[in-house]
Amino acid sequence: MNLNHVDISLAVGQEILVGNNDKRAKITKIEYHEKSGDLVINTTEGPRKALNFKLCEQTQPTYSNPADKYR
Repeated sequence: MNLNHVDISLAVGQEILVGNNDKRAKITKIEYHEKSGDLVINTTEGPRKALNFKLCEQTQPTYSNPADKYR
């Protein structure tokens, strides 16, 4: 499959899957190194280079009171 365009949106606090066993990890920091051009994602399971992980289904936070979602 050939792609002409890819957009990736990552955020601190987002959960991703890392490693051979698809272990869940939270993104703690996103760093860009200008000289090398590397994008490094620090997670609770250690640092990863960008595009060296899997996205997992994001769970929506549950609220005891439905109105809290809009506060």
